[in-house]
Amino acid sequence: MKVGREAAQRRGMPNFQTLLESSPLPDLRLRRRAAELVQSMVRGQSSNSLGCLSPADRTQESFTRGAYRFFDNDDVTRTALHRPMQEALRELISPSESASVAHDLSVLNYSGHNRKEDLIPVGNDRTWGYELFQSLIIKSGVPVGAAVTELRCSQGILSSEQDEVIPFVDHLEQAERAVDSVEKLLPERLLTHLFDREFDDVKLLRHLAERRYVIRCRMLSRIVAVHGERQSIWKHLESLELHHSGEVTRRLAQSTQTYSLWVGETQVTLTKPSLRGVQKRRQKPQPGVPLRVRVVVSELRQPGVKPLRWVLLTNLTESALSVVERYLERWKIERLFYFEKIGFRLECWHQENAERIAKRLLLVQMAASAVYQLSQATDDKSIQVMHALAKLGGWCGRKRTPIGPTMLMRGALLFLGAMQLIQLHKKRDLFAMARTLEPYLGQILRR
Repeated sequence: MKVGREAAQRRGMPNFQTLLESSPLPDLRLRRRAAELVQSMVRGQSSNSLGCLSPADRTQESFTRGAYRFFDNDDVTRTALHRPMQEALRELISPSESASVAHDLSVLNYSGHNRKEDLIPVGNDRTWGYELFQSLIIKSGVPVGAAVTELRCSQGILSSEQDEVIPFVDHLEQAERAVDSVEKLLPERLLTHLFDREFDDVKLLRHLAERRYVIRCRMLSRIVAVHGERQSIWKHLESLELHHSGEVTRRLAQSTQTYSLWVGETQVTLTKPSLRGVQKRRQKPQPGVPLRVRVVVSELRQPGVKPLRWVLLTNLTESALSVVERYLERWKIERLFYFEKIGFRLECWHQENAERIAKRLLLVQMAASAVYQLSQATDDKSIQVMHALAKLGGWCGRKRTPIGPTMLMRGALLFLGAMQLIQLHKKRDLFAMARTLEPYLGQILRR
């Protein structure tokens, strides 16, 4: 979906075509090919080929061959492909502005792809694929783009931050490296790092001590110091008083349910050493200085239903309710994984190794960012186009049903595919094609 430079600037959107054409790729032809691929990836996806529609002046076969040569070119490096996204993030997040950074891990299932050379056991160790770690920048509740992307394969970790293969230690070491990379990329910004419970580790908390963070607590049995007394977090929270903070509505599959939100907070001191694991093996204990941590507890309550409880570890000084709302932004990265897997069919890509997958993914993230920005447009013309694309993608037109990026992507695929037909064929030829298809597909041409 090509966005004009003036329109993009008016909406605060990054113009990836311009950024790619000035990227560190050594050849002008490579820079133009990269920009062309980003546009094509927004146009459409395919489960059995490259996954993008060719420009009107080229056949799909020749375009696909050229794209595969692009991903296989040693001059096309991961850092060069990631540079436009970095520049876009610097433009969109100005110094002194605040943003959240959601870090998370996902599994890519390629069990049926026998030609891939560097698969690893993932998930329950009965699935073969890759591990994908990403750090998503979120501004005012809206995903902006992936600041860090790392793909783990049998060779190690392929990172967007350096072209050399990084030896895999553990996922917590990945998290520390990602935090440092994002802070270096966006200095002088007020960043808050968000982690799910699998990243609850004392060494990581100590690493984050000088940064802003919210981590969901996993180890409630951890012994901490409270007013000079040593006890588990779980035991200490038994006497914690929660206060009613309002009502929360959760959207479920077929309905919406309203819960009452209760929050409370306390302070504890972490003194235990880190026992983080290395490839599922435990290291020697790693001691560190005592760490003062704020514990925020939230409960969603409903009569006759077991409360849904979160225990959050943070160093934020804002209200407990604000901490909970901040943590809720972490769900955006789950939607990013879903968008990449469903919208762009990430787990259907046929590239034969992780290096090519990683390069392609970096371009896809630019296309995803452009679609995210379109979904947040506020001007009348953009909203009109967005509604039209959403209806093509399956939206029923209900105001209470939000328009998501995947729905927009499906609609854009149909629309731009139709536009390509118009470019490739004359009007009379399209009518002749419709009449030919009519016996097979029914009344598709209205007279």
